[in-house]
Amino acid sequence: MNLEVKELKVTLGRTNIVKGVSLKVEEGQSVGIIGPNGCGKSTLLKAIYRVNPIEKGKVLLNGKSMACMTPKEVAKNIAVVGQFNEMSFDFSVEDMVLMGRSPHKKMMEAFNDEDYCILDDALEKTELKGLRDRSFLSLSGGEKQRVILARAIAQKPKLLILDEPTNHLDVKFQFEVLELVKSLGISTLSVLHDVELSARYCDYIYALKAGKVVKEGTPQKLLTRETIRTLYDVDSEIYNNPITGALSVTYLPGREAV
Repeated sequence: MNLEVKELKVTLGRTNIVKGVSLKVEEGQSVGIIGPNGCGKSTLLKAIYRVNPIEKGKVLLNGKSMACMTPKEVAKNIAVVGQFNEMSFDFSVEDMVLMGRSPHKKMMEAFNDEDYCILDDALEKTELKGLRDRSFLSLSGGEKQRVILARAIAQKPKLLILDEPTNHLDVKFQFEVLELVKSLGISTLSVLHDVELSARYCDYIYALKAGKVVKEGTPQKLLTRETIRTLYDVDSEIYNNPITGALSVTYLPGREAV
């Protein structure tokens, strides 16, 4: 599925947070958004999936304006993995993941064998089978994050939007979750705090600062000392890891950016 964001502006309260951002996600492409805290990354994502109101601009799915789509139509195409997953009411892990099937069901329609097969597959992929009967609220932050990812997988989306998907996860699950997302073979748009992870798992990256795209490109072209300095105001060294071949970043705290 193709996603196109055109000159998006978002104002919350009296603050203009997203200031004319344009970006694209092509079919099967993994696109990342990086930038410092408070630059508008999460606000942008929430505007794309219709939580935050859009002041100006358009969001298109396969050329169709999302403003003209019903919530159910959007949910059949887009799944979201957010960074904050607290709930007021408790459900079992199984029930939480089954919620991902809701966009594909009619009013009051019961879950069928296909739904439960999809549930089992999602639990297997996220290593949650042993927790399927556990209370969601009793889980750790990392376990909750994997449940939300499993729910998104069960939703069978054509586009997956992830806001800090590795939040709360230990190193092992950070890599496993991003490998899993990559293996789904669908279009993805992710906000990632870790620059090295964005270089490893994204095909294309947008660098955001103060609500604007300041640079875009492939990881090899975008991730330079100059870009890191512009975004985070720190000096760094960028090199290809001799073991993995992936781009690596060494930050140089205490050194004045030149």
